[in-house]
Amino acid sequence: MAQGAEGEWAGHPMVFTEWLYRYLIGEEMAGWDSATFYPGPVWLEYLSTGPGERIREAYGSARGM
Repeated sequence: MAQGAEGEWAGHPMVFTEWLYRYLIGEEMAGWDSATFYPGPVWLEYLSTGPGERIREAYGSARGM
């Protein structure tokens, strides 16, 4: 399930990896008119988990979709 910006819910009977893949390629997976597509690699940010630890950034490969 995904909750939209205005509190509505959208259910999808699939595993999370399939939902994430469809979301990243621009399908409407978070409610009505929620489709977005950002070209380029996926950007991940690993937040610090303890004092003195820095935030790490990682980039995936180009999606080419």
